[in-house]
Amino acid sequence: MLWKLSKSTFVNYIYFLKGVYTLPLIKTVLADDNRDSLEIIETILKRHQKFRIVATCTDGEELINQVVKCRPDLVITDIKMPKLNGIEVIKKCRKFDSNVNFIFVTGFDDFAVEAFNVAAIDYIVKPFNMDRFFAALEKAIEIIQHKQQLKSKSFRSKLKIKSSGSNYYIPMEDIYFIEKQGKKCIIHGKNKLYETNESIKVLYQKLNDTFYLSHRSYIINLKKILNISASNETYLAHFEGIPDHAHISKLKIKEIETIIQYL
Repeated sequence: MLWKLSKSTFVNYIYFLKGVYTLPLIKTVLADDNRDSLEIIETILKRHQKFRIVATCTDGEELINQVVKCRPDLVITDIKMPKLNGIEVIKKCRKFDSNVNFIFVTGFDDFAVEAFNVAAIDYIVKPFNMDRFFAALEKAIEIIQHKQQLKSKSFRSKLKIKSSGSNYYIPMEDIYFIEKQGKKCIIHGKNKLYETNESIKVLYQKLNDTFYLSHRSYIINLKKILNISASNETYLAHFEGIPDHAHISKLKIKEIETIIQYL
């Protein structure tokens, strides 16, 4: 049996099929040498308005060929397949398409560490709960949506702020993070600190999608992060070239770490 379907899952399934998301169709390739498993996953995705299946495969070599040909956003694949296994496939595919995303759905639990080492979105062991499968797909949608926004949106190159009666135009690529201090916000730039009375909410709306509201008092530039460390009940983002750090809420750390992998 491929999955376990409980009564509590039914409502989630209906909402999932409605496809209440605001992004283009996600081009998806499916791969599994078990045709029954392949058909079941294919049926689920075909009923969802936001996935478009562009190819199905039954072995690793065929999967690589389809990724080259179709340039999918997402690949849902088994691990153990003829010719090449799923781990080998993802390594080869990433050499010519670093943006492709993978979810593994397999009957084997002994490849999970390897899967996450190659930045798979998720690793699901059969038979699985449908809630688990939906969660993986929603995670994929979130990651792909963010990447599509980064790719397609025409970013404003500078942040306009008001400070001490003057207007400043700060190149966004020079901003490391923004910190709220009382009623003011401090912008940590490449060579200078800027102070403004504009709220952190207003500033966030002006920024492009490389910035993330990591904490109620911090906005961070995801592309500037060097490393992240734990600190008591929160996390700290460290940046290359400056000694200052920004806070990351423990509620947002997993999402931020996931997005950073794909920037």
